[in-house]
Amino acid sequence: MKRILTIIITLFICYSYANSQKKIDRELWFGAKGGITFSNLSTAPNINQSMEMGVLGGATMRYIEERFFGVILELNYAQKGWKEDFEDSDPQYKYSRTLNYIELPFLAHVYFGKKSFRFFVNLGPQIGVCIGEKTKSNFDIEKLPLFSIPRETTHLNKSIDKPFDYGLTGGLGCEIRIKNRHSIQIEGRYYFGLADIFNNKSDDYFSVSSNQSILVALTYQYNIKNKKKR
Repeated sequence: MKRILTIIITLFICYSYANSQKKIDRELWFGAKGGITFSNLSTAPNINQSMEMGVLGGATMRYIEERFFGVILELNYAQKGWKEDFEDSDPQYKYSRTLNYIELPFLAHVYFGKKSFRFFVNLGPQIGVCIGEKTKSNFDIEKLPLFSIPRETTHLNKSIDKPFDYGLTGGLGCEIRIKNRHSIQIEGRYYFGLADIFNNKSDDYFSVSSNQSILVALTYQYNIKNKKKR
């Protein structure tokens, strides 16, 4: 599945670039973004969990000099994690883990529509590093209670093993431009992690433990360069 997604995104980026040969005005945009995230873990074996909500904020740069095509570079702070689901057995218990990441997405930006209002697709790779984590629970994670239904618990009081993260991300959005200098964008994006946060050796419980997240963000950008190409 991960290889298929990688191939699809690579082919899409190559196709978009090949169809963007008509030159237009150069545009260089800088701005800031903020929003919320909804995250969980893709695990094998599976654990009962639901999405954990977090915050997102960062700086963004966009460069355009081809018709329908540009590139985006971002530097973001994003919260990820997961929330354990005890509803089927022990609804009195609550547990969640928040992972704080600094992330660097590099995206192909494909847009279409009018000059003042456009739709766009962003696709590309993303790397990140976890700079901290926080656990919330209403029970002592060092002395775990006896749950009604047996469940895996070794990860509940264990810090993540691998802070470096990488994966693929893509999303859809729309943009409003004001006098071709100011841009307001709304975007929904999905991140598919390819790295595991816990060790996955033969004697470890998890063979897969990768981040998955959805973000919804509002971005403001200012065009500092709008020069005709010769």
